[in-house]
Amino acid sequence: MADYELAFSGLPELSETIQESKDLEDVKTLVRINGSDLMRLSQLRVPTDSYTLKRSAKLKSLDNGLGISLSYNTDYAAYQEYGTRFFAGKFYLKQAFDVVSRQFITDLERMFH
Repeated sequence: MADYELAFSGLPELSETIQESKDLEDVKTLVRINGSDLMRLSQLRVPTDSYTLKRSAKLKSLDNGLGISLSYNTDYAAYQEYGTRFFAGKFYLKQAFDVVSRQFITDLERMFH
């Protein structure tokens, strides 16, 4: 399954502010909260015929709490997300990511302004 990428404008200013603060606990808390929101929203949208896909979700913390990784670990997770020529994709992860990424950016802007 393809990874999603999030790009920020104004990243040098954000990086400078983070370096000046030296206390990244607020940022780590923000990442953790938005990561759990991503998990919760994707779990609401994931197809649940046998619940195997839903139970396969793994949320991991990366970079000492400054990043998260959410994956669905079945052989058919990508087919459910993107679809095939026989059925349309459900986009359970993309829809959750779109919602949470907007909220994450808003939260970061609020934190550093």
